[in-house]
Amino acid sequence: MKRRSFLQAGASALAVSTIGAPFVLRAQSPITLRMQGFLASSATPHKAFEAFANDLKTASSGRVAITVLPAGGAVAATETLNAISNGILDGHYSAPSFFASRDPGFTLLGDTAAAYDTVDQRDRWFREGGGIALARELYDKYGLHYVDQVFWPSEHIPSRRAIRGVDDLKGIKIRVPPGMIAEVIGRTGASVVNLPGSEVFNALQSGVIDATDWASPGQNQEIGLYKAAKFSVNASHSMPSTEVSFSKKRWDSLPAEVKTLIENGIKKMNADLQPQLRDIDNKALAQMATDGVQVITWDKAEVGKLRAITAKVQSELGEKNPIAKKIFDSHQAFMKRLGIA
Repeated sequence: MKRRSFLQAGASALAVSTIGAPFVLRAQSPITLRMQGFLASSATPHKAFEAFANDLKTASSGRVAITVLPAGGAVAATETLNAISNGILDGHYSAPSFFASRDPGFTLLGDTAAAYDTVDQRDRWFREGGGIALARELYDKYGLHYVDQVFWPSEHIPSRRAIRGVDDLKGIKIRVPPGMIAEVIGRTGASVVNLPGSEVFNALQSGVIDATDWASPGQNQEIGLYKAAKFSVNASHSMPSTEVSFSKKRWDSLPAEVKTLIENGIKKMNADLQPQLRDIDNKALAQMATDGVQVITWDKAEVGKLRAITAKVQSELGEKNPIAKKIFDSHQAFMKRLGIA
């Protein structure tokens, strides 16, 4: 009995998770999962996703292995929802905005545009305002289990022209992906162009477009957009959300301790990404001063104009179906709680 107890204790000690939860070793078959991200393998968020998979493998003593694919590794980023439903993928690291055409709930969940003052307020809505529960209700309709939201910073607009307020957007040719931001920017009088990501740099450099909605300053710089755009416009126009989700059928089949490891791992991924992306953004902004890129930050009055447009778009989307209405009402209630609505 003493020998048995010693061996059990030793196994438990070896299985202590690096991501915050003990994992009890069991004589069961290995669990293999196939997931796709929405960015290139060189992108910092994708590397964080790979680190999550590696941590999970370590925490489970090798029992749980995730094959992590970059954007396009199996299907286009906009098609992972179908790929998960069809069993091609077990899950993804993605953004609700990619599925905006499926359901207005995805549009409302995918980007809060100018609704909040900061991304920290937006993230509080997920954790304090009921956002996670609503996201799970929405994703459940499409056969997915939404595990958790993952940090994404506020975005800038790389531009060839100075854009100092809403009126300056009139007539601007700007690349914007489908979703909330296309709706909001389109109502300012801008000419919204939908281009695949692979064509954005050349279109900006050649003048086919004047500006682009892409990502935060650091990520814009990583792909070289400021070589073609000498303005970086901070209009508080876009605060997207990203997430990690699994096939609901696959998720339900996982042992409870594996679910806990995954949940803890995504929380760690979220916590790790915040300082990483903010540091990259700060370094990029410092480099812009050296490279002659002008940062234009909109004042409160101009952001307020964009917030009014955002509220109108959100309200209209909220009337389209019951889950969209729930998400809209939840945002409104939380913004009132914060004193910004």
